[in-house]
Amino acid sequence: MGARINFVFLEEIEGPSVVLYSHWGQDYWQIDIANALQHSQPRWKDSSYFTRMMISYLIKESVLDETGFGIYSVSGTNFDLGEQTVVIDMINQTIRDGDISVNWNDFMQAYATKVYAEQNAM
Repeated sequence: MGARINFVFLEEIEGPSVVLYSHWGQDYWQIDIANALQHSQPRWKDSSYFTRMMISYLIKESVLDETGFGIYSVSGTNFDLGEQTVVIDMINQTIRDGDISVNWNDFMQAYATKVYAEQNAM
């Protein structure tokens, strides 16, 4: 069956967007994305490195596996991709799930592991 989800990396409105498909990622996507945001924070303003760091973090346990993840591109802003789709918006630095958008810092504060809270306390 799976717990399918798509992560769209939106860099510009009219251009193509990179999509990471995860066959099993839906159950814990908030924690995974928050931790990936934390990991990629040094490159938030560099879209190519940011996207690579996010995807690398998300697939780190399965990078050599035949199945589990796929990467493809889509054009436009219609992200009805068949399964749950989360937009990682690099223009506005938000995470969008349906009609709900949350800025990256608030998202990390809500879902990232303890490491993020400890880093900000210093």
